[in-house]
Amino acid sequence: MLLLRSLLYVPGSNPRALSKAPTLGADGLLLDLEDSVAPEAKETAREALVEFLRQPPPGLWLGVRLNALDSPWWEADLEAIVPARPHALCLPKISHPEELTPLLQRLEALESAHGIAPPLAPPLPLLPMIETPRGVIHAHDIARQPRVMGLAAGVNDLAKGLRLRRTGGDRQPLRHALQQLVLAARAAERMVFDGVYNQVRDEAGCAAECDEAAWLGFDGKTLIHPSQIAPANRAFLPSAEEAEGAQRLVEGWRAAQAAGREVCLVDGTLVERLHVTAAERLLALRVQALEA
Repeated sequence: MLLLRSLLYVPGSNPRALSKAPTLGADGLLLDLEDSVAPEAKETAREALVEFLRQPPPGLWLGVRLNALDSPWWEADLEAIVPARPHALCLPKISHPEELTPLLQRLEALESAHGIAPPLAPPLPLLPMIETPRGVIHAHDIARQPRVMGLAAGVNDLAKGLRLRRTGGDRQPLRHALQQLVLAARAAERMVFDGVYNQVRDEAGCAAECDEAAWLGFDGKTLIHPSQIAPANRAFLPSAEEAEGAQRLVEGWRAAQAAGREVCLVDGTLVERLHVTAAERLLALRVQALEA
């Protein structure tokens, strides 16, 4: 089970941020070559990320966000980053599965040329970002494509594409699209990550949005500031109370099964095998998070 509660964006053009990011407590970093890097800094940012990936921090998941596939930079990004072998490539503004075809073809050629293609090495996973209404409509087909490990919501561009008049921290107008992404990812048996929270000084608002994302079924959240790491890690970690309830549920059902029954009551609630599977996953997630 891959634990990625908090994915912090780190600009590839910011040496200080790159050096500090591994110490901040995020489950993973999204090393960025796209929006946070000015056009004139793209080349030096690539070089910095390649150097960073040569000696990766132990135990930390590292993804790289390439420039968009309709930009003039993505092929140079790919050529530089693929030999450095991050854990995944994050792909912005994917709206249809066919958009992945040129990248997949180029990726396979690069891996073969560098001797890192299967079976010598596992395929490099992809994390498409869904940032347009069209992307939401095609999210399931995108999630099912080769190498795709999950989906990430790009809420700012999505809100713009939907012409939303967003006020404060209310995401109600986005709720349907967010739930569509969770539904698409789960139908394809993939992970799914919520988008960023823009108000970096609003810790209470960030915590509330992280709680909402966990409630909606996301695996974790993409972040833009170190202060958002702790709220995300808390929100996507099952609480001690939840773990205790899950443990009682598992033990009660096992006792019933030993007595020849497939259903039982635990704390007044009907329990079947499917509830036990969910409870066991919750317990495993908590153990993994506490050991991280």
